[in-house]
Amino acid sequence: MKRLLLKRSTRTRVSLLDHPLGVVQVERKSIRHLYLRLDPADGSLRVNAPRRVSDRAVRAFVTSRADWIEQQRRKLATRPPVITEGQLPDRLHLFGEEYALVWQGDSIPRGRVRREPGIIHVRSARVEQAQALLRKHCRQQFKRVLDLRVPIWADRMALPRPETRIRRMRSRWGTCNIQARRIWLNLELVRLPVEAIDLVIVHELAHLIERGHNHRFYSVMDRTYPEWRRWEPTLTEYGIIGI
Repeated sequence: MKRLLLKRSTRTRVSLLDHPLGVVQVERKSIRHLYLRLDPADGSLRVNAPRRVSDRAVRAFVTSRADWIEQQRRKLATRPPVITEGQLPDRLHLFGEEYALVWQGDSIPRGRVRREPGIIHVRSARVEQAQALLRKHCRQQFKRVLDLRVPIWADRMALPRPETRIRRMRSRWGTCNIQARRIWLNLELVRLPVEAIDLVIVHELAHLIERGHNHRFYSVMDRTYPEWRRWEPTLTEYGIIGI
């Protein structure tokens, strides 16, 4: 069964297809090849497909990747649990390094975050405040890295340095507004090794050269950052947990 969700424009349609491996969200657009990804939040299936590819071809494509899908879902099952509002994790990675997270209830008005080798201390009156302080700390640390890394990669790709912003995202590591020459990067990238952060930066910058995920796009990736495929599995390994 096929269910049409919406029509974003004359060039893009999004629909749902039933499949034994789960419901598949299909986005049809002006591309040449089929691309499959798993939503890191819940392991659901997403396919980008050329506009004229049939539903049968999409289902066959998903079936052909069954082993890969199961492998990725097993990896997703080993990720840290998703963090809900008003909750702090016991441990947290920053730039690939693991820290124990210790919250101390304290009546100091603004709270405080202090980091030492292997431990992040958070002091606040309420756990909700502690979570907000932790996010602020992560944002500050991430911005410092981006202020260094984005210009390096933009210069290597002979691109004007784009506007770069940070935000929380549920299922994407980054997005690119080609017209505004602006890239958005997921705050959760702060948890990953810098090499994996570089992968996402280069990916979004490559869209300023080639809009679609086609041969030219991946040629730009290969030429700019030959090691990007080595770090791609890291994105699934860490996942998006809702910091």
